[in-house]
Amino acid sequence: MSKHQPAVNVLLAFLNLVRMRIVVMVLVACSIGYILAYRGDFDLTRFFWALIGTALVTGGACTLNCYIERDADAIMPRTCRRPIPAGTISPVSALVFGAFLVLSGCLSLFAKINILAGVLGIALVFIYLAIYTPAKRLTWLNTSIGALPGAIPPLIGWASASGQIDPGGWILFAMLFVWQHTHFFPIAWLYKEDYQKAGFQMLPVLESKGEKTFRLTAFSALALLPISMLLCGVDFTGLAYRIGATLACVVLIAAGFRLSQHPSRAAAHAVLVLSLFYLPVILGAVLLDRYGTQIVSHLHDWMEPVWRWT
Repeated sequence: MSKHQPAVNVLLAFLNLVRMRIVVMVLVACSIGYILAYRGDFDLTRFFWALIGTALVTGGACTLNCYIERDADAIMPRTCRRPIPAGTISPVSALVFGAFLVLSGCLSLFAKINILAGVLGIALVFIYLAIYTPAKRLTWLNTSIGALPGAIPPLIGWASASGQIDPGGWILFAMLFVWQHTHFFPIAWLYKEDYQKAGFQMLPVLESKGEKTFRLTAFSALALLPISMLLCGVDFTGLAYRIGATLACVVLIAAGFRLSQHPSRAAAHAVLVLSLFYLPVILGAVLLDRYGTQIVSHLHDWMEPVWRWT
């Protein structure tokens, strides 16, 4: 084994604590809010700091959540290999690391962006750790409570670009709030035995057949379509957004209703995987509407010498 291997393992363990998959999805959501809200010349530096601050705040909140729930993580097969229960990182190190990330993220948003973005960052951490985390042991509505901080990143992006939150920002908030139900209910059902062992009051734990879980998955997917269409009235959304959002929602609706009618692990996995494509599709559609003409123009300029030669 290389002498550098232990250091690499520790680095990977810290990256595991921040839950990089969640951070990436959060950054996609933040980017959508920023791109839709800014006016004039694109400020790449400001955009960069908005993403950095949001990533630090989110990663820190996830790390502190792992610290708080370390005993429960040790019980569940799904999470027992996380760095703290596995012994790769000590609880104290995780606590210090998480607090450092949160503090750095909030300071970045306050100093490099604006007060509103910083306050939203604090709200994300507070709701996630002080309300959602304990609510997991108290009520199955914890899924909806947890969807609140998960829907804040596009507001941070919007506030970073414009200094305020316009109706379009709140539409994005509603989209993210509903989408998280479609995304998380199948996870809760797939790992209901784990959640039951840990004492978490997830909806599938409280019902024997999962019927309500499946119905809410399908209903949230269905509700996502009209909410997503509300964004069509926002500047910089056009045909690409209408097509992309419609297709993404229709696919989720079909998968959600298939799960409700013919429940199976395969159907639940299908909803889970397809839900991961929703935000990237929305971001791609927004980028096409905003920059499609410029992209075509640049491609034309780049290809013109080739066309002349041929």
